[in-house]
Amino acid sequence: MAEAAVFNLVKTHNKPFGVQGLVDNLQTAGIKKAAVQKAVDALTESGKITCKESGKTKVYLPKQDDLEVLSKEDMEARKAEQKQLLETLQATHKAVKEAEAELRSWNNSMTVEEMRAKVQALAQQRDAQQAKLAGMRSGAKLVSADERRAAEAAFRAAMEIWRKRRSVFRGIWDAISEGMEGKQSDLFEEIGVDTDEAAGVTYAELESRFMSAARGVKRPRSIKQ
Repeated sequence: MAEAAVFNLVKTHNKPFGVQGLVDNLQTAGIKKAAVQKAVDALTESGKITCKESGKTKVYLPKQDDLEVLSKEDMEARKAEQKQLLETLQATHKAVKEAEAELRSWNNSMTVEEMRAKVQALAQQRDAQQAKLAGMRSGAKLVSADERRAAEAAFRAAMEIWRKRRSVFRGIWDAISEGMEGKQSDLFEEIGVDTDEAAGVTYAELESRFMSAARGVKRPRSIKQ
């Protein structure tokens, strides 16, 4: 069994094999290395295969005596046929990839129902924007008194939190930074402290702007950085 399997493998592939290569290819047949070695020795002795040695390495290959020798013309014809088949295969692979890409595109596209829902949602957004724009052009107030009061309350709460945290930080920093050398800005940058100045805002300026707006004073065009 091992001898026939080894002979068929070598003859079918028509290339040199080492013993380990034969064992790897015949692993699924359950043929062990000792059986493979015994088989190649017997096949070599009987003349069915040829053994070539290079130092301690031995390779086994089928005998070439009974193989058909192609003429130069036949060889060129075979090469041309092989080239044509390869080009056909590559073209087929390209067509398959393009078809797969098109299929993925269709699968990712919205259904008719989804498109209708999308169009309806966009139409609603358009109507809302047009209504808002019309109100702006007519000079109508777009913010109710309740909304304005809520916004002002939220702003005051945020400003109060800002003030308290600045005060807490300043007290802690003054205590731990006493006697430190170097510029305060450099120390802040080194330890990762984000200051109001680095953010381009000041508490006093925002508070002043809020108070001016609350009194109905027209805001300046630009914010001082």
